[in-house]
Amino acid sequence: MIAHRRTRPLVPGGPAIPGYGSGHGNGGARGAKNPRQRSGYHPPSQRQLALVTYNVRTLRLDEKLIELEEEMNKLRWDVIGLSEIRREGEDTKTLQSGHLFYYREGEQKSQGGVGFIVHKSLINNIVAIESVSSRVVYLVLKISKRYSLKIVQVYAPSTSHPDDEVEATYEDISRAIRDSQSHFTVVMGDFNAKLGRRGDDELKVGPFGFGQRNPRGQMLADFMEKEGLFMMNSFFKKPPQRKWTWLSPDGVTRNEIDFIMSTNRQIFNDVSVINSVKTGSDHRIVRGMLNINVRLERSRLMKSTLRPSNAQIQNPESFQLELANRFEWLNSCTSVDDVNSRLVETTSETIRPHPKPHG
Repeated sequence: MIAHRRTRPLVPGGPAIPGYGSGHGNGGARGAKNPRQRSGYHPPSQRQLALVTYNVRTLRLDEKLIELEEEMNKLRWDVIGLSEIRREGEDTKTLQSGHLFYYREGEQKSQGGVGFIVHKSLINNIVAIESVSSRVVYLVLKISKRYSLKIVQVYAPSTSHPDDEVEATYEDISRAIRDSQSHFTVVMGDFNAKLGRRGDDELKVGPFGFGQRNPRGQMLADFMEKEGLFMMNSFFKKPPQRKWTWLSPDGVTRNEIDFIMSTNRQIFNDVSVINSVKTGSDHRIVRGMLNINVRLERSRLMKSTLRPSNAQIQNPESFQLELANRFEWLNSCTSVDDVNSRLVETTSETIRPHPKPHG
């Protein structure tokens, strides 16, 4: 069931988040920060995160939402990204179960739409929930004091829509990726595209693709290359019956069109297609298991960003002086973690803007 909601005034210009301590939705308030984030904070970096994407076909009726929750009790999950919700309006609600439900309607009444269900254990970690369009929404979760995870949920146009609508959706995804800064980004959803097996020179697609690529799949591949996204479905070997995500009405055609992608492939331990959830949809659930090791990722960041450029190598005295001046903050650090984090940030800031020599 959905808990009783109390109407609250809208705040212009930002994320939709739950109201403080009330257990009630706020009608999609925009611009407020999560006031519950400071108390009861549980860093998800201390355990695996299970991200699920599912074209549920419809959650228009509350009974379908209850059915979905009951079915999801069979699985380990933390965040469910939803496509084709088919509910009207835009809202954020706390369900009777304590989980947070956010949705945004599609471009037509009772059609399309995207959203999230966030496990009650992570509500205090929500930084923002934003809708970029009727096909693209994103969620930002705090996973440590300094690191955040952005999850972008997508419902791309089907093959009955023209290519320019698909291109517009990809532009919306790019906006979602850039809208607010996060250290890790995951893009997932129903892309209505067959990516298939990778080409000879493709690095963003793994060795375990499924099926043959179609023109929409090539558009997706080009977009992945542009945004630096890895197709995580293709990096984990599964039997063919555990790869397809959509079944045609006649039960003959099986395609892989629901995907999970990431800017950082190392944070995933597994991506699997789940067949145990039955809600009447012709899609199957895709679940990705993340295990973000903040210290390891910080070390990788240092290795990738602390290498001086040719300009800095050619001007060592100027670079060393600038670096020494920036490190004066060391005297104010109170912990080893603070030193490590600020060391990465300061050195990166010193390296990136350093000008090339003239002549």
